Amino acid sequence: MESKTNPHPWLVTGAQGQLGARLLWAAASRGEAAVGLGRADLDITREEEVARALDHHRPSVVLNTAAFTGVDAAESEQELAMAVNGHGVGILARACALRGIPMVHLSTDYVFGEGARAPRQPNDPVQPLGAYGKSKQAGEAQFLASGVQGVVVRVSWLYDVEGRNFLTTMLRLAKANGELKVVDDQWGVPTSAPLLAGALLDMASLGEKMPQGIWHYAHEGATTWHGFACEIVALAGWDIPVHRMSTEDFPTAAERPQWSVLDGTALQKRMGWHGLPWQEALKSTWNLRGDGGPLLR
Repeated sequence: MESKTNPHPWLVTGAQGQLGARLLWAAASRGEAAVGLGRADLDITREEEVARALDHHRPSVVLNTAAFTGVDAAESEQELAMAVNGHGVGILARACALRGIPMVHLSTDYVFGEGARAPRQPNDPVQPLGAYGKSKQAGEAQFLASGVQGVVVRVSWLYDVEGRNFLTTMLRLAKANGELKVVDDQWGVPTSAPLLAGALLDMASLGEKMPQGIWHYAHEGATTWHGFACEIVALAGWDIPVHRMSTEDFPTAAERPQWSVLDGTALQKRMGWHGLPWQEALKSTWNLRGDGGPLLR
């Protein structure tokens, strides 16, 4: 497909993941040319593979969603998590900088630890609690040090109506058990993958003029995992109990931040977007069920 606007395609790494697939879906819906490369096509920890991919596809912008995403698994696979989320990002960013290719890189609320219970700003001090967050922070640092033109976008609690994520997990467990037990002492902002994908493409379309440095993308408002689950059950139209639980009731290998509410106001203003409450974003995403979008497994 020939792009309406960009002479060279956008390149999406991690294209088989939840967000990568949605980026390709969003690009296709806009009539924009985009190439998606999964792990089998491009290992960002290998400099020669990165150079070969960039020189072959000659993208106008690289959108990096390739990542080691297992928060708990990262505790026992710290070297691999750092290789992908830290050093791999640096390799890709330096290669893009060398070729003058702008880059959009996705990061996470897990770079924050405990602190004041106020919405997190992009310039707030980071203090990740676990190996996953530390590896993502390292990736941010290498991105900034590379000199590449582009943006780091932190997001939290990403979900979609397909694939493996909190929304689909809650639906599966509710249907199987007739009830849910969900943590009610961790706060964040649920983020719609389809809406985020559109926002990232808005930025990519600006090329070298896209926002630079670190920014937060977030819908408006905040909730706990329990509050998020309740909203999902309500949308499904199910009358089942959703029990409040504490973090201590569900021990995990990695420690989670109790408060990681991102403030996306600055990026909204910079891009001219209208803010959307997270509940409305969830409804919008819910309505995409069966729309022929990416089938994620």
